[in-house]
Amino acid sequence: MASTSFPWLTPPTPWQQFRRGPAIFLAQWLYKRRRQPVLTPTLPTPNSASPISIVCVSDTHCRQPDVPDGDVLLHAGDLTNKGSFDEIQSQLDWLRTLPHRYKVVIAGNHDLLLDPDYVARFPDRIYEGEGTSRSDLDWGDVIYLNNSSATLNFPDGRSLSVYGSPWTEQFGTWAFQYPPIRDVWTDSVPAGTDILLTHGPPKGHLDLQGKGCPHLLGEIWRRRPRLVVFGHIHAGHGREDIAYDGVQASYDAVMMGRRGLWAVLVMACHLLLEWLWDTLLPSRRLGPSAHITTLVNAAIGGEDGGDKRSAIVIDI
Repeated sequence: MASTSFPWLTPPTPWQQFRRGPAIFLAQWLYKRRRQPVLTPTLPTPNSASPISIVCVSDTHCRQPDVPDGDVLLHAGDLTNKGSFDEIQSQLDWLRTLPHRYKVVIAGNHDLLLDPDYVARFPDRIYEGEGTSRSDLDWGDVIYLNNSSATLNFPDGRSLSVYGSPWTEQFGTWAFQYPPIRDVWTDSVPAGTDILLTHGPPKGHLDLQGKGCPHLLGEIWRRRPRLVVFGHIHAGHGREDIAYDGVQASYDAVMMGRRGLWAVLVMACHLLLEWLWDTLLPSRRLGPSAHITTLVNAAIGGEDGGDKRSAIVIDI
């Protein structure tokens, strides 16, 4: 929302956005007009009675909101405001009371104590005292991932591989950050990962006008997990399903900085072909996509008194 008191918070006009990056502006305009991917219905395996329910939250910032029950709870970081021992332990105590079979957590840029490099560089901002260090935290049954993986096994024989990383592009002085020109993502996610849990979003997807990371987007294309959960950009809260088709490839090539206006033209051609197909052959519309990745920005926000959003539940 525009602010007359703080003009630097005023969103850029469409013309300003176009002048800043014409290819990105046009690609985003076309992307809103794409055909939504047709999801293949989630069918239970012979030994299971129902899909696996994944409850997604992020950016609780010391709040302890009501969250729906499910098989797995994923928290995509920023549990706290100041990243102190007491704040983190309070959030862990809350998570431990929840009934989910698995509770998987990563850190965010606000969770200062969990980043040993940050603590070493800025002892005046975050202090590790006796009894209040990272090693003193009581995690209970909460699974903490820091550029690492966990396999979640279920009674019906199914399993899910989750990889979690706290990294976000640098702004200000916070934890777990890297310069935007540095690529920390390529070849970082193990093969066979079903769920990717990150703090920041990929560029061009639920990231409020391109505030996400292009390298993360490239890694998603390389590994194509079934689910990617993140937060960080509170206003990007929501869900998006992507199919690895021509429209998606052209759009994401622009977002990753690998192509420019030529990719926008190719994207427009793909959209035109989709429209002609649906118009001329409505009885033969394309069926479910062969592969879909679901993206979830699970930031519930609210640490500054702003809007508070609900958890997002995904069935796998």
